[in-house]
Amino acid sequence: MNRTAGRTPEPDALPLRRLGLLGAAVAGSGVLLVLLLDGPVAAGAVVTVFVVAALVVARYVAGAGALDPGRRDEVQLLRTRAPGIGEWRRNVDTALGPDGAYYYRAVLRPELRHLYAAALAEHHHVSLEQQPERAAGLIGPELWPWLGPEPPRTGPDGGVPVDVLRRLVDRLEALGTPQAARSPRTREEEAT
Repeated sequence: MNRTAGRTPEPDALPLRRLGLLGAAVAGSGVLLVLLLDGPVAAGAVVTVFVVAALVVARYVAGAGALDPGRRDEVQLLRTRAPGIGEWRRNVDTALGPDGAYYYRAVLRPELRHLYAAALAEHHHVSLEQQPERAAGLIGPELWPWLGPEPPRTGPDGGVPVDVLRRLVDRLEALGTPQAARSPRTREEEAT
């Protein structure tokens, strides 16, 4: 009989809580030693250094790097698995069908919002969620209701118009094109 198959994995030697307690004990001992040898002013300086270091570590561990990409990897705007073209064909066909309004709100609209959020953030440094006014200006007033915070008010049997989907995709492609590679005509269209 294999005895290793029945064993449970061993816990970490130093879980995070114990590691924190150990660090606090070492820091406290260091402060006490400095207090005894150099006095209260030097001990206060050491306490300040320890508190600042603890705050920096806590900020990093808590994930504040999502707000400051200089501390961690860039924030992922798109999911790790990109939808295949067959999936998009099915999504568009269903959104154009009799239950298209429901399907658009539940499936296609969130996917389009992810793509728009990525294009706006990457090429225009605008957050779809945090800066909706600027995003609406870049997307355009005729398409913003289809992507804005509130889903469009189409009826239960009303599908999404084909021309709206076509314009949404065209605008997404235009927003995703780097600004230096755009033609002068595109810049004129944006100005209007």
